[in-house]
Amino acid sequence: MSLDLFTTINTYMFVNYICTFILGISWYRIKDKYDGILFIFIDFIFQSIGLSLASLQSVLSPIFSVVLANVLMYIGAIFLLYGIGQFISINIRKLQYFFFSILFMGLYSIFTFFIPSIRMRLVVFTVMILPIFIHTVYIILFKADRKHKKFAIHVAIAHIFFILVHGSRAYIGLNNFRLSDYNKLHQSESMLIMISMLLMIYLTFSITQMIHMKLLHQLDQSIGYTKELLEKTQHLATTDNLTQIYNRGKIEEILKMEINTYYNYASIFTILMADIDHFKRYNDVYGHDFGDQVIIEVSRLLQENLRTTDAIGRWGGEEFLIVLKNSNLKIAQSVGQKLIDKVSTYELHYGETIENITISIGCSEMTESHTMSTLIKSADIALYKAKNNGRNRIE
Repeated sequence: MSLDLFTTINTYMFVNYICTFILGISWYRIKDKYDGILFIFIDFIFQSIGLSLASLQSVLSPIFSVVLANVLMYIGAIFLLYGIGQFISINIRKLQYFFFSILFMGLYSIFTFFIPSIRMRLVVFTVMILPIFIHTVYIILFKADRKHKKFAIHVAIAHIFFILVHGSRAYIGLNNFRLSDYNKLHQSESMLIMISMLLMIYLTFSITQMIHMKLLHQLDQSIGYTKELLEKTQHLATTDNLTQIYNRGKIEEILKMEINTYYNYASIFTILMADIDHFKRYNDVYGHDFGDQVIIEVSRLLQENLRTTDAIGRWGGEEFLIVLKNSNLKIAQSVGQKLIDKVSTYELHYGETIENITISIGCSEMTESHTMSTLIKSADIALYKAKNNGRNRIE
């Protein structure tokens, strides 16, 4: 297969226009979101302009169609390196590439006007652009963090293929290349340009994928953060800050659900109203810090000795409401006595202070005659009776 350079360049140029348009859309949509996308877009613009100038060699001066065209494509590759670096948060030193750009422009001018040589221009372009591609691969594979490396891995792969293509062009230029004019293109060179065209499409896909993967990653993070925030909000809304058991609002909600279940499915349940005996004395003698510790320890003991199907909440102050599912009055009294025994045998150590704590419990079973308020009132009356009958007991 033998193609003239202009046909190849025109095809390459058309593909580049499409790729530039795609990158332009990506940049416009997220231009204020990520660093580096503008530099990447500029690279594609420079590549398109450079190819357009090269395709007009028959009507333009060599200073535009040869020197400026290739300088734009070379500088575009540098912009791509800067863009990738910014996107993956890697700083790229700019001064060295500024000097390389001047050197490239000088060499290309020499081999265009003073020592005209298509072969040497090809070699200069290839040899000087390879370090840029290698640098791009290096920062992605060896400098980027794991997250950004995953995002940009296909960009690195595309550049590795570009390195192989341009390396092959340099080899051909040094050994086998014979071209007297642009109208007849060496078969190997035409194949390499066509491969470069396919790689440009792959690079465009890789860059858009890199952007979308970062967007999806941040979306996942945002969803995770929102979910975590929602869970924390729900926890704060339903949990007592001191004891970390249910607060009054949540235990009331659970009680309402059990009452509805009772009326719909005749599912029996009972409630226990527990109160810490002589709690005022702890506050008066030892202070409120000790009183808080008493509440914390009692709530812990009660919760640890309930079934997973049961629910406990802080009703207010030193009072606790316990909902025992699928339990009649006899079972509830047995559970209540167990809780009283667990608390009464526990010694609370607070500094040098040791106290034995007791609780009193009132029990009430749900019946058809009860509403939520009368059920709670019944448990309160039973609790009051336990207090009057000597405390540390269940009624």
